[in-house]
This record gives sequence, structure tokens and C-alpha cells, in this order.
Amino acid sequence: MKKSEKTKQLILDESWQLFVENGYKDTSTRQIATAAGVAVGTVFSHFPNKIDILKTAMHQRIDVVIEQASSADQHHSARLKLRHYAGYLFSFYLQHREFSQALLSDLLWHQAYFSEQIEMFKQRLFAEQAYDDTKATVMMDCYFMTLIQGLSDPTSCKESMLRVLTNKLTLLY
Repeated sequence: MKKSEKTKQLILDESWQLFVENGYKDTSTRQIATAAGVAVGTVFSHFPNKIDILKTAMHQRIDVVIEQASSADQHHSARLKLRHYAGYLFSFYLQHREFSQALLSDLLWHQAYFSEQIEMFKQRLFAEQAYDDTKATVMMDCYFMTLIQGLSDPTSCKESMLRVLTNKLTLLY
């Protein structure tokens, strides 16, 4: 790994720790720079702003969650696969509710950032059956709307979100 890549990863790791300890809103880029042992300008040479640090850090962690879910995935239909992965992802998002809300807020206006990850996920869901882009897109819409609703309700839990998603997906089949 190049020095620049190591510095970028260090900034991501330290920022994640600070976000977890202090919250996203209460963590400054100055604190991130100090924790990473770099100048504030160095942070901004790798990331244009704080939300991009969060997006990249979340992206890395979501990839890990998806890989964990993948190792336990024994489902063959896209609908059951989505429900399986959603269980892992909903748990992660609920555990990091504040970050998830900030991320989803930004995602609504900058969908291109996650478009590749979402496309790969849609392909993963249909790995064992013929790919149907319309169905995959509608399934992702159901997933994201359930996620948004769940994150906006402080009483929601993974199980209630999975029930809502299951009910929505049942209408597709």
C-alpha cells in the first residue's frame, strides 16, 4: 500500500472511531486530523468534506457486512436473498442510526456515489436466477424505503423492518 493510501485509510479508521465515540455531528475534521496525526489540509487532500469521509468509511463497513452475510447465505431466490442480507444491513444501520441517517440524506442527492455498489448488490441477489433489472430495481426501492422508514422511527428494530420488507416483497411475487 502506498503512503498516500495508508494515510487515507488511517484518516478513515480514526474518523470512524471518533464518529462512534462522539457522534457524526460532534466530530470535526480538526479532531480527525489530530487523531490521525496529520494536518487538516491532508484530510482535505483526501476528502472534499466530512460527509465524504463518512460515506467512504460507511462504504467500507457495509462491504464487510455484505461479506459476512454472503458467507451465511444459502438462499436461491432473489427475494429470500434480499431478506437475508437486509437482516445484516438493518442491524448495522440501526446500530449506527445517526451515521446512517446522514448517509441516506446525502445519498438521496448523490446516488451516483453508491450506484456501483448497488448494481453489484442487485447482481448478487439474482446470482442464482435470471436477472430481471426491473424487479431488482423495485426490490431495492422496497429495501431503501423500508430502511428510511425504520431509521426515522426511533422504536423500530431489525425484526419489524424485516416484516415490513417481507410484506412489500411478497407483493412482487
